[in-house]
Amino acid sequence: MNQKITSITAQKRPGRFNVFIDGNYAFSVSEDVLVKFRLSKGKELDAADLEEILKADNLSKALNKALDYLGYSLRTEKETRQKLAKEGLEVDIIESVIRKLTEMKLLNDSEYAKSYVRTMAKTTDKGPRVIANSLREKGISPYDTEDALLEYPAEMQMENALKLAKKTVAKSKKKSFNECNQKITQTLLNRGYSSELASQVRQSLNLTRDDNQEYENLRLLTEKLWHKNSRINLTKRRNKIKAALFRKGFDIYECDRILDELENAEADN
Repeated sequence: MNQKITSITAQKRPGRFNVFIDGNYAFSVSEDVLVKFRLSKGKELDAADLEEILKADNLSKALNKALDYLGYSLRTEKETRQKLAKEGLEVDIIESVIRKLTEMKLLNDSEYAKSYVRTMAKTTDKGPRVIANSLREKGISPYDTEDALLEYPAEMQMENALKLAKKTVAKSKKKSFNECNQKITQTLLNRGYSSELASQVRQSLNLTRDDNQEYENLRLLTEKLWHKNSRINLTKRRNKIKAALFRKGFDIYECDRILDELENAEADN
């Protein structure tokens, strides 16, 4: 049985309209749906028409939610699907929205990935592996990721890695020369740079060991550990301290000499 639209009124919310059938409120639609189905006073609708109209309006509302979400920042297809799913939308509606956004060129994982890589390369100290992992989590395909990483050339990687290495050196003044080098390598690897690049960075820094500084760092750390472990049996105390200093890259023979001095000074007291 057909039903006749008796009136259509605008909501306070811009772009939304209330549709009345036989004098009673029936449903609301967006302006796009109103125009698409040529809804007007006197138009007759059957059950199939109503189902199609409501489905189109649900799609319209979902699309608007997606457009609001995309208005803040570029997003990937995966991120957009997850956002719409959290809104409680059905899978078929979500997929229709994704197709529409793709047609509108508002979703493009390939372009998103390139833009993301360029931004990360210019504004962070992250290496390509970490960036690639982030793209994978965002749902970017391996092919698009590999293509996007071309936006992060070797020269820029070297420049960023070198800056990061210099910061690491500045923070490692109290460490042994060996530990400082290890710290540089580990930091670069953790940030996503390759071991080959880490080696190139160390060579570029051309760090040299300062024997006086190395001895002073060893002496200060040995004294600290000596007092920290004062309640331990002397033999265990020495072995524990030597093991700790060895792990930190210090010369074990120099350590023994300093421990002898500390032990003698303690005996004299």
